[in-house]
Formats: sequence, structure tokens, C-alpha cells
Amino acid sequence: MKVVVRTVQHESALEASPKTSVKEIFNLICKSLGIQETWYFGLMYYGPDSEEIWIDQSKKTLKDLRHNSTNLHFKVKFYPEDIGEELIEAVTIDFFFLQVKSAVLKDEIYCPADTCVLLASYALQAKYGDYNKDEHNEDILKRHKLLPERVTKQHALNTSDWHVNITSMWIKHNGLDKEEAMLEYLKLVQNLEMYGVTYFNIKNRKGTDVILGVTALGLNIYKEDDRLNPTVAFPWSEIKNLKFKDKKFIIKPADKSAKDFIFFTHSGRMSKYILNLGIGNHSLYVRRRKPDTPEVAKMKEKANEKTIQKLQQQLDELQKSKEELEEQRNELRNMMQRLEESKNMESAERQKLEDEINAKHAEVLRIQEEVERKDAEAKRLQDEEKRRGIEEETRRRGEKREEEERQRQEEQELETLPEGADTSLPELQQVNEQLKEQLKQLQGTLEGSRHQEEETTLDKIHRINLLEGRDKYKTLADIRRGNTIRRVEMFENM
Repeated sequence: MKVVVRTVQHESALEASPKTSVKEIFNLICKSLGIQETWYFGLMYYGPDSEEIWIDQSKKTLKDLRHNSTNLHFKVKFYPEDIGEELIEAVTIDFFFLQVKSAVLKDEIYCPADTCVLLASYALQAKYGDYNKDEHNEDILKRHKLLPERVTKQHALNTSDWHVNITSMWIKHNGLDKEEAMLEYLKLVQNLEMYGVTYFNIKNRKGTDVILGVTALGLNIYKEDDRLNPTVAFPWSEIKNLKFKDKKFIIKPADKSAKDFIFFTHSGRMSKYILNLGIGNHSLYVRRRKPDTPEVAKMKEKANEKTIQKLQQQLDELQKSKEELEEQRNELRNMMQRLEESKNMESAERQKLEDEINAKHAEVLRIQEEVERKDAEAKRLQDEEKRRGIEEETRRRGEKREEEERQRQEEQELETLPEGADTSLPELQQVNEQLKEQLKQLQGTLEGSRHQEEETTLDKIHRINLLEGRDKYKTLADIRRGNTIRRVEMFENM
């Protein structure tokens, strides 16, 4: 039978037996794409109401899928807690980038207008490399959808205005390679409240309609009209067991004194999907707090070698630039000395020398800026190398502790967190210092050009969040305060 699998990049048509397992198809696709970080991905198809239906790979064969076998999608299913720390290989980063960028442009992930402009500039750096005014003209920019329609509708700016703002930021990314630009893009999207959240409409025991958000960090509960700010949160570290019976979903907290957290879904199929997504996220949450498997350690070692090579190349280039800068400075000093000693020089000749001095001065400034940029990049790579060294030492210590623990007691429950595991939230990714002032100016421009009548509910919520100084992680930290018992009560009283 025919199997068609679509990815963010292309589609593959395969011939397979009806008895072929979905797991085999998944492994085949991963192999053909060169993806080793397979745990982030899954196969799914779209249901009658365009809802995503993920396929249970442990049981399904192609014959179970019937006509859906010709309409499969290979997509990111699980998201890391911290993209910059966890994604290892370039091919994985590329897939995340393309899928997340599509979600931002389709407005599936809410993104404020100023951040959309910054993201567009990183997307262009990833696509074309360093900005070149002769090559990257308006025609090039018009070929791409750079911003969500919501953003362009909400402001009295024409296409050229948007392009000018995007390009001025793109110029600041000079020197970033494709992988670095994609990572910077993803780190900023990770700050967005709707990133990595799968939403479900549920009811609590009182019958109140609320929204459940399944994430890499735990389960969030939202009011119906606000998908940005959760009201209650349950970290995975507080959850011991997940189960359901048809529409009734039961979560058993790790705190034995807390009663079960119960909600109701619209169907048994939705309950099964929440269970599958919950178990997968919980499993990865625990896995991230254990020593790396040999497979992951090998991938990190390979990525580390690449970073070291890049650092060495950067240091070599930095040294050459410093030598060139010194040479140009010497030439400038000699020209200045000639000018000083040649007071009786003809005016035309003197003007020519002054022009040469001005040009040389501009060249010295240009090289100096390049040296400073390369110096900053080398420092960043050195810091990354240092961080990797610390991670490796932590991993070795963790392996030793785990071995000692194994010898001391019987095997623990599969999903139990290692003792002393870090359950703190990631930090908000900061915007590059070079871009902060430019972003501030853009915010003023956008505020002055805003069509207030085009604002959505999420725009208004975002505006309030800004005024109150709230962000994704501050909100999560606030609603995680207190114990599980209190938060279960808060959910039941919504």
C-alpha cells in the first residue's frame, strides 16, 4: 500500500505492506532525514475538524490507519525546556526552526509586532547570510512572507516601511552562520507564552469550561479567554501518575496528602491523546535530569568538537584582523606625520593627502568594529565551551551517583525524578544588546502607527502583561507558589 509522509521541507511516497508498523515508517523517515534526536518527533494526521491526531507508534500498523496512511505528517511533537541548551544537531535545529517559524507566521503562536520584526530579520540571516544591499533588495524581501497578517493589518505602515525595519535589524546579525541565526530565532520564540503548549478544552468537577495546556514543564490551566497567562500550574515533578476512563481524566499527585486532580474531556479519544502527550513530556522531563545516554553523549561530543573548530577559526580570524588593524593604524600615523611635516605643500596635494587620511581613518574604524565583533563572538564561543565542560563534569558525577544508588537499593519507579534534581524554570532569553535600543525605537514607531480597532484579545492581554512587568516565566513562578493541595483546590473552584 502507498504511504505519503509530509515534512516541513518536502514529502515522501513509500510502498509498504499493510502489516508494516508505524514505528518502522517513523524510523525510516528519521533515517532518510538524518535525524538522531528522534524523541522530539512523531507521526500524525489531521482529523475531520482539522485537529492533530498523533499516532501511537507502539501498537499501530498501516492497516489500522486505513485511508490516513496517505496523509501522514512528520512533525515536532515534544519541545525541550531550553532550546539553547538541549537541541544538539543542526538537522534538528533546522526542523524546529521551520516548524516554529510557520506557527509564528500563521499566528498559531502569538507574537507581539516588534518581536515579529526581529524574528523576520533572523529568518533572513538564516536564509541568505549577511545582508548585502546590492543583492538583497526589496524584490528579494517581497518573495517571502515575513510577518503574520495580524501584525501588518494592525499598523499604518506600508510594505517598504516594514522592510526597512527588518533590514536594519538584519544588518546587525552580520557574522552569524545559519545554525546560529536559527538558534537565536528559536530562543526568542521560546520566550513566547504559547510556544510549546498543546491546548485542550476541558471542564473541572463544577462543570466550568477551562483550557488545559500540556507543556515540557508541566500542566497549565487557563481561563477560556486567555491562552497567554495560566491561572494554575502543576510541574511534572509534582505528578506521579496519569490515567483516564473515557472522558474522566485523573492525575495522582506525588504529594500523598493531596487529593487527585480530576477533569473531564470531550471524548475518550481526547483523553487518550492527553495521556500520550503527558506521559511523553513527563518522560523527557525526567530524562533531562538523568545522566546522558551513550547515544546523546556521543552527539554532544561531536557538537562540542564542531564548536572547538569554530572557536579556533574565529580566534585565527580575530588575530588576522588585529594585525590588519595595527598595520592600518601605523599607516594612518605615518600619513598624519607627513601632513604635519608638509606645511609648505601645495593646497591640491595637501587636500589629496587629507582625503586619503580621512579614508584611512574610516578604514581603521571599520576594521576596529570588525575586531570588536569577532572578539565578542570568540568570547561567546569560549563561554559555550566552558559551559559544555561544566555539563560534562556534572554528567560524570551524576553517573557515579546513579551507580551508587543502584547498588544501594532496588530499582525505582520509572518516572521518579533523581534525588536533588533541579526543577527550576528556565530563564527568559534576553535580546542582543546591539538590538535593544533599535527594538525600543521600533516599539515607539509601532505604537504611533497602531490601528486600535484591529487589536485582538491576545494583543490586549499582552499589553497588560507589559505594563505589569510580567513575562512567561514570572507568571509560571507566581502560580507555582504554595503546595499541590492548594492548587488542586484553586482548579476545582474555578
